[in-house]
Amino acid sequence: MTEVPIISKSSLPYQIAIFIVIHMWAFMCFEVAQYQMVTLYQSPLSWIGWATLVLSSMLPGLAISAWKLKDRVQLQNPNWKFEVREVNLQEFEEMIKNYNSSYRYLLSSIDYLLLVLLSICYVTVIALPFYLMSTNILIIASTPIILAFFTIVFGLLFSYFTFKIIPNSATPEFPTHQPRRFRKAISFLAHSSGIFWSGVRLTIGEAGGFYTIRSPMPVARIEGIEGTARIEGEIDSSGNLTRIIPVFESDGIALSEKIGDIVEPITPTKTAHLIRLMIHEYIRHSGGEEILDDVLEDIDTFLSKHKSIDDTSN
Repeated sequence: MTEVPIISKSSLPYQIAIFIVIHMWAFMCFEVAQYQMVTLYQSPLSWIGWATLVLSSMLPGLAISAWKLKDRVQLQNPNWKFEVREVNLQEFEEMIKNYNSSYRYLLSSIDYLLLVLLSICYVTVIALPFYLMSTNILIIASTPIILAFFTIVFGLLFSYFTFKIIPNSATPEFPTHQPRRFRKAISFLAHSSGIFWSGVRLTIGEAGGFYTIRSPMPVARIEGIEGTARIEGEIDSSGNLTRIIPVFESDGIALSEKIGDIVEPITPTKTAHLIRLMIHEYIRHSGGEEILDDVLEDIDTFLSKHKSIDDTSN
């Protein structure tokens, strides 16, 4: 029987704690607003100070509760069984979407959208009374209730933001990935001459019903020898290719000294030259095939066209 790698305690006590803190401070905001709205225009800084104090004083209690909620899991030293897969970009995006949804209580990431919403909510609590107090009597009377509601929203947003960003003992086993970082590199490889298929090469580990995604990288298969040869890409934080690495999967074919990695600046011409060299290396070891002649002809046409363009520009 496979041992379960992650053990989770009940989340209910921490959810209750967050609920209590948020509603206590919402009531506090309601009480403060009732007094401060009377002198809002005479002393606007007083309301800003009190509102900031109420919202900020709520944060430590919520942060501790969210941290305990995230830290309720216990890692059991999983024995991962790793398998390498290659998927297209759409499959990778869907895979990461499901991965993030299934393991949100294990992953650690900064949600910039939540950060923006938090800022908007804070500004709303501070600034909204100056508009509401100039409307009709019914809205003026409801202003403390409206502000209490936005305090609840602010507390919920902060709790969720803290929950997402805080790591726990299992977080190192579940790294996060951003599929959009791979789009530019995969598009470049897909439009390179001599490429049959491009996508993401990754390692999936499975243990006790859990899975982890490791080491995704852009990859492309060379037309005609797609089962034997590939090129892998390394990208920076912006998704730009910084290196292209040629790989033969057959034990009988080794890279010659003429075939090496491509480093920045990476261009379509350099990539086509590398693919051309890899095809010739394959032919030298395994013999030629008719389809490879067609691929080489396409690559040569591409290179000659770009050479003429370069000559014209010079």
